[in-house]
Amino acid sequence: MRPPDGADPRLTGGADLRQAGADLRQAGADLRQAGADLRQAGAGDLGRLFREARESKGLELGDVAELTHVRREYLRALEEGRFADLPEDVYTRNFVRLFAHAVGLPGDEALELYQRERQRAGGLTTLEERLEKERRGEPPPRQAKRRRNGRGFRINPMIPTVLLVVALVALAVWGYNALFFRPGSTLTQTPPAQTTPPTVAPPAAGLEAPLTGGAQPSAPVGGTVLIDILTEPAGAQVSVDGFMLPGVTPIRAAPVTARANRTLRVSLDGYQTLEQTVDLTQGGVLQFSLVAADAEPGAQSAATPVEAPSGNEVLITVRATSWLEVYRGTARNEGERLVYTTASPGAVYRFTLPVYVHAGNAAGVEVTVGDGAPTVMGSAGAVVGRAFSAR
Repeated sequence: MRPPDGADPRLTGGADLRQAGADLRQAGADLRQAGADLRQAGAGDLGRLFREARESKGLELGDVAELTHVRREYLRALEEGRFADLPEDVYTRNFVRLFAHAVGLPGDEALELYQRERQRAGGLTTLEERLEKERRGEPPPRQAKRRRNGRGFRINPMIPTVLLVVALVALAVWGYNALFFRPGSTLTQTPPAQTTPPTVAPPAAGLEAPLTGGAQPSAPVGGTVLIDILTEPAGAQVSVDGFMLPGVTPIRAAPVTARANRTLRVSLDGYQTLEQTVDLTQGGVLQFSLVAADAEPGAQSAATPVEAPSGNEVLITVRATSWLEVYRGTARNEGERLVYTTASPGAVYRFTLPVYVHAGNAAGVEVTVGDGAPTVMGSAGAVVGRAFSAR
């Protein structure tokens, strides 16, 4: 606004500021009066105040809808007090605030009046009451503690965790047993085999030597031991109690269940299949020498009459299964190796003296030197080595 010609601009500007201040004071007074009217209003007065304030500003419902971006039917429902036609309370409170600001009414007082009228009209839902209490800063009600009686109990929160751990352990044990125990085996516990000093105990049938060297014997850990299996020649398949070990010989560090009287089977094309009972309560090295499928030199059939040995011969007759080694000479592992196998009952061997005989089951090996009487090498299960020379 331009000041009149010849008027002092500073004086004119001061008058405008004073007029603006008076207008603001009047607007504040009007707003306070509107707030007081809202607080004193009774039932159904919110809609009337909205309508009077809108009409005093010369606004139609369509004008307020454009200013607030609220649908006209919701604004009309507020003016007419039809709360059932309004959406959820969380949206309607925002409509009330926007409507109040658009027509010059205090928003907080309008919201309080809306809450009172809506509660009287039909009440708020549980969700709406909780939201309203949170808006007013009221603490939520505490849940009543459930009473215990003599028949009730509370489950410890650690019990599900413990049950889960037990289930996992049981699953691991089941998988372990399924892997290392042959199907169909009973759960009868085998009595532990009595151990004897290494100098007296016989080697397992098919073993080149007792379980020494290589992987040292160890006490069972978790019910298993580790064994190495070597064959001459290599490339044989090995099974324990019908369970095939992975790979072919030489087999290293194979885990097996620590148990006595295990049935071990070694097979290789072109060689006789070796099957025997071994004690696997301790780990170690098992060495086998496989016999070719054709007849072994020096062996005779037990079904035919055996000719008595001459004065410089020795006749070896196997009466019970035994590990048998025969060397040319008078000491073990010094001369030519003539026999190195698990001898079955009925096998007969004839050699020229001198020879050295090593038996794993001395009671099962009978030796006849020249025209002498047959002699059993020792007691059952005893490991005996003896040199035989011409008389």
